[in-house]
Amino acid sequence: FDSTTEVTITASKDAVIYYTTNGDTPTTESTQYTEAITLEATTTIKAIAVLGGTTSNVASKTFTKS
Repeated sequence: FDSTTEVTITASKDAVIYYTTNGDTPTTESTQYTEAITLEATTTIKAIAVLGGTTSNVASKTFTKS
């Protein structure tokens, strides 16, 4: 991306998503995803989804500013 970008995260209906932007592995103590994340610099987002006491594997994506 060139200046800023917005990232949306989706999961199964009713799942709660938690994410980090500092490289740490997310847990249920991490930031809860509620709206699009605005990025202004190269960032790696890691996220988990929690539903019914089950936690997903960690999803990770790096967004690179050109």
